[in-house]
Amino acid sequence: MSTISSTSRNNAALATAAASSTPSLPTATLSKGAKGPAVKQLQSALVKLGHMTQAQMNTGPGIFGPQTEASLKKYQAANKLTADGVFGPKTRAEMLKDLTPAKPAPTPGKPSGVTAPPAGLERGSTGAAVKQLQTALVKLGHMTQAQMNTGPGIYGPATEAAVKKFQSQWKLGVDGEYGPKTKAAMDKALAGQKPPTSTPTTPTTPTTPGTPTGGVKKPDMKWVPSANFSSRGGADIDAIVLHHTASNNEAGDLATLTKKGTDVSAHYLIGQDGTIYHLVDDKMAAWHAGVSSLHGDKSPSVNARSLGIEITNDGSGKTPFTEAQYKALEKLVPYLAKTYDIPMKNIVGHKDVAPGRKVDPASNFNWDRIRRATDAVI
Repeated sequence: MSTISSTSRNNAALATAAASSTPSLPTATLSKGAKGPAVKQLQSALVKLGHMTQAQMNTGPGIFGPQTEASLKKYQAANKLTADGVFGPKTRAEMLKDLTPAKPAPTPGKPSGVTAPPAGLERGSTGAAVKQLQTALVKLGHMTQAQMNTGPGIYGPATEAAVKKFQSQWKLGVDGEYGPKTKAAMDKALAGQKPPTSTPTTPTTPTTPGTPTGGVKKPDMKWVPSANFSSRGGADIDAIVLHHTASNNEAGDLATLTKKGTDVSAHYLIGQDGTIYHLVDDKMAAWHAGVSSLHGDKSPSVNARSLGIEITNDGSGKTPFTEAQYKALEKLVPYLAKTYDIPMKNIVGHKDVAPGRKVDPASNFNWDRIRRATDAVI
């Protein structure tokens, strides 16, 4: 059951927040099914706290759906609250603490006293260097102390998200890895220097799937909904997996991937004529990967963290993938990679996440074309 304050109450709350230094948070209790400005406020807070991505929020701004509920549960669990997915007084109080800076930002030109660790860290790294990185991210306002306390010295999703936020602010490649360029920028930030500024060449309004993303436009596609999907369970989208359908029958592929009872699906299907069929909403998990792992990481599951693209082709290695299919993929894959900040190393085939069990896409698939098109925009 959801309780939403009246429009006047929301407007008053927003006005009060704008007039003070206190972070803006809804005052009403909110739960799944709620809609309106208060929900959007909550989503913005979850994005700022690193428990929801901007792309996830943009799939339903102001709508308290499964993704908002999952993100809120993640926050509650990380802060040892009852993970019921309901935004109530206790959750609000904890968020206020996390969103209120404990100390002012470093004075420009004055060292902060916190140093950046040596470069060469990424998701999965552990130890004192990771804790040093997390301390720097907390100091710079890209990570909260509460987030760090859930895994000090462990380079997990929250640390990766914080690094991505820092990289974005400093106009670096947003891959979530702490390398030499990120360290150099962090040294400057901790010394009190401000991030570079530039005149935006693209709209400054929030990016949503379907709008231009860094110069990459959403390609034309047909919505043919599948009955086979599930929640991502709060996992972020950070991979794209390509498949062949093992068939040259586009109509049959559509039926298999969409009809209830087949228990298989993908987010997209590329027909032989280059038609892009959108089958499962990006914010939901499609059932395409099966037993698999991404670079050996089984948690979250590949289905929960990826977008699946099927290509109509029998997979024999003798049937060419059509020129129209390549052209469609050269539009779709870069668009998705840019929209969801997916690194090149996570754009893979089914055989890469299920080696020995799967062989798709077939050996005659031209990966170079897809990588060149994607590398141009990420």
